[in-house]
Amino acid sequence: MRMRPWLEEQINSCQILGLKWVNKEKRLFQIPWMHAARHGWDVEKDAPLFRNWAIHTGKYQPGDKPDPKTWKANFRCAMNSLPDIEEVKDKSIKKGTNAFRVYKMLSASERHSKRGQDQPSFPSDTLHIMMCSLKTFLSCLFNHT
Repeated sequence: MRMRPWLEEQINSCQILGLKWVNKEKRLFQIPWMHAARHGWDVEKDAPLFRNWAIHTGKYQPGDKPDPKTWKANFRCAMNSLPDIEEVKDKSIKKGTNAFRVYKMLSASERHSKRGQDQPSFPSDTLHIMMCSLKTFLSCLFNHT
């Protein structure tokens, strides 16, 4: 299952605290996004969506050593590479104990108009995926030496 339908399934399940529709008609939703360095951060409470994505993509199996930093980085990279989901930055709160990000699932027409904006000569999605892969590779390289 691709990320957007998987994410809609996660939101509709109401099983992850803070993951919810802000406005379902406008396809706006929020994801809890507490920084792991914050006091009181807990992998079970603050990273279940990222863990679920890692399980769904085969990057993590229950029983393996938890790696929430990598789960979150991989989730963020996947979200940023989607052409039909974009962050609504002015509605996101990125600091504090109740940090979250708001995103919008774009309709086909919204996606079309988004694609027409400042088209780079090199596809930005491809470049973003390459940069995320490089960051993950370097992180693994330096964390496991």
